[in-house]
Amino acid sequence: MKKVVFVLVAILGMVSMQAQTELGAGVSIGGGTAIEAKANFGVSDVISISPSVDYFLVDSVYSYTMFGINVDGHYNFEVGDGFVAYPLAGLNYIMISGDGFTYDSGIGINIGGGATYEISDNMKLYGELKYRRYGSGLSVGVLFNL
Repeated sequence: MKKVVFVLVAILGMVSMQAQTELGAGVSIGGGTAIEAKANFGVSDVISISPSVDYFLVDSVYSYTMFGINVDGHYNFEVGDGFVAYPLAGLNYIMISGDGFTYDSGIGINIGGGATYEISDNMKLYGELKYRRYGSGLSVGVLFNL
């Protein structure tokens, strides 16, 4: 787990020097329902790196928590005025812990696609459909320019 956090911090540090930085939140459905915190860092005009953390809302008789960490790369295509589509590929890590147990999934693969729609100069809606190690999922939310 410490290695995963270190890699995420290193990636965020490298790409945060770029001009285009967005932060936001959303909801992810698939493999469970989760609250998602998301960032998007522009590496170039067409490539961005997008880390996210999903905290799953678990409804069970057992007491446990579940969260996933994702880091995706996007290749952005401007489709129309304020509308950008992208294929994505990346890595994920999931951890489940509860009454006396901890499960670490190891590194998995993300693959899918998504789109953003610019509502204003500082705000975008996003939607992504992707396959993850812990199940296919749909994420929707809002990103704000910093």
